[in-house]
Amino acid sequence: MVCEHTNWRVVYLMGVFSLIQNTQYSIYLTSMFSYLKKLDATATESQFGWIMATSSLGHCIGCFVLGWWNSRGRKSSPPMHCGFLLMLASNLVYLLVDSVPSDWVAHVMMVSRLLGGFGMGNSSPMRTCASFHSTHSDRSKAMASISGGRSVGTVVGPGLQLMFLPLGETGIMILPGILSLHSNNAPAFLGIVLTMIGFVSLIVLFEEEIAEESDKTAIADFENQYNTVKEEYPKSDIVAMLICMLTRFVQNFMQISIETLAPAMLMMMYFQTRQEAVASMATTYLTTGFIATILYVLIIFTKLSTIVRDKIFNSLVLLLFVCHLLTTYSWQFYSDSVLDEEFSNETLTGCDDIHFTWCDSLTISPQWAFYIGYILSFGLFMPFINVANATLYSKLLNPDSQGTQQSLYDISNTTARIFAPIFITLIYTVYGPRRVWEFLCLLLLFTTFLWIIFDKRLVPIKPIQKQMFDNDGFEQDKLSKIKLVSC
Repeated sequence: MVCEHTNWRVVYLMGVFSLIQNTQYSIYLTSMFSYLKKLDATATESQFGWIMATSSLGHCIGCFVLGWWNSRGRKSSPPMHCGFLLMLASNLVYLLVDSVPSDWVAHVMMVSRLLGGFGMGNSSPMRTCASFHSTHSDRSKAMASISGGRSVGTVVGPGLQLMFLPLGETGIMILPGILSLHSNNAPAFLGIVLTMIGFVSLIVLFEEEIAEESDKTAIADFENQYNTVKEEYPKSDIVAMLICMLTRFVQNFMQISIETLAPAMLMMMYFQTRQEAVASMATTYLTTGFIATILYVLIIFTKLSTIVRDKIFNSLVLLLFVCHLLTTYSWQFYSDSVLDEEFSNETLTGCDDIHFTWCDSLTISPQWAFYIGYILSFGLFMPFINVANATLYSKLLNPDSQGTQQSLYDISNTTARIFAPIFITLIYTVYGPRRVWEFLCLLLLFTTFLWIIFDKRLVPIKPIQKQMFDNDGFEQDKLSKIKLVSC
C-alpha cells in the first residue's frame, strides 16, 4: 500500500533511534585499540581487526534476521525491541573486560562486539518503517532522517571519548575489587544509558500503523471482482540494486579503513602518544559530526533536499573521496620521513623499522591534510551520498514490502565493516599505508564507472497501469495505486 501522507512523528522517531544505536555502538572506536593494548600487551593490529570484523559479522546477521522478521510479521516494533536488548547485553559484557585474564580480553571484546552487531540489525526495520510511513515525494527527507542519525552517531560517538579522558586510567571505584568507572570502560556505561532511553521510547512513543483488516478485505474483494493477475509494481532492477549496495559498501569500506588505521597512523607518522592520538581523533570526530548534523538538519527541514539529485551526487561524492585520498597520500616528493624520529617502545611513537620493511621509503604527508580531508569527506560530502543513495534505493523497491531488501542494503554496509578491518590491517602491516590508499582509490573509481555505464537503469520504479474486465465483459481501469492506508 502507498501512504497518502507522511507520518513525520514516526519518521523522526526512527531517526532518533538510529542516532542512539549508532552513537552507543561507535563510541568504543577511539579507545578500544589502546584499551586492548593496555590489558594485553601482546595484542596486535591484526587481532584488533578481527574484533572489529566480528562486530560487523554480527551486524550483518542481525540485519538479515531482524529485516526478515519485520517482513514476515509486518511489524517493526518486535524486532526493534529485540535489537535494543541485544545492544544492552553487549554493553554489559564489555564491562567484564577489566576482570578477566589478559589472554581472555580479546575474546570477551569479540563477544561484546558480536552482541552489539546483532543489535545493530535494528537498522533494517528502522529504514523499512521510515520508508513505509513516508510518501514518494518525502522519501528523501525520510531517508535523510535515518541516514543522518546513523552518520552523526557514527562520528559523534567516538568524539564523546573526550568526556571520559578526565577520568584517567584508574577512574572512580564503583564496586571495590570488581568494577570501576574509568576512561576506557566509560563508553559502556553511556551505551547502557542510551540503549535504555531508546528501549523506553520505543515502548512509550512509538505507535505503528498497519493495514486494517477492513482494508485487507476490501483489497481481496476488489481483486476477486476483477480477476487481477498482474502485480501493481514491476520487479525491481537487480543491477540497479546491486550498484546502490556496492556504493554503500565502498563508501563505508573507505571510512572504516581510515578509522581503523587512524590511531596507528597518528602514532606512527605524526609521533603522537596513545593519549594524544585518542584526543586528536576524538576532536576530529566531534567536528565532523557537528558539520554532518547541520547538513542533515538542513536536508530534513529545508528545501535543500530538492537539490539532492540521486545519480549526480553519488558519482560526484565518490570522485571527491578520491581527491581526499590523493591529497593525503604519502607522495615521494615530501621531504619528511617517518624515520626522522626513532621508534619508542614505551610510547609506541614512530615507525618500527624492525617489523615494517616499508618504513625506509615512507614519507610524511601534511598533518593538516589528514584532519581537513577527514572532516570534509565524512562531515561535508558523506551526508549527500548517504541521502542520495538511500533515497534512490528505496525508490527502486515496491513500497509495500521492503524489509528483506532493506536488510540487504544494510548488509552491504556491514559487510564493509567485516572485510575492511581485516584486509586493511593486513595490507597496512605487509605493504604500508601507500598500498592502502591506492587500493581504496581503485574501489572508488570502479564504482563511479558503474554509475556512468548503467545510468539509464538507475531510475525509480513506477507502478503499472492495468486494464481489468468485470463479469459482464466491460473493460475497467484499475488505478495504479490503491490508497487504503493513511500513514
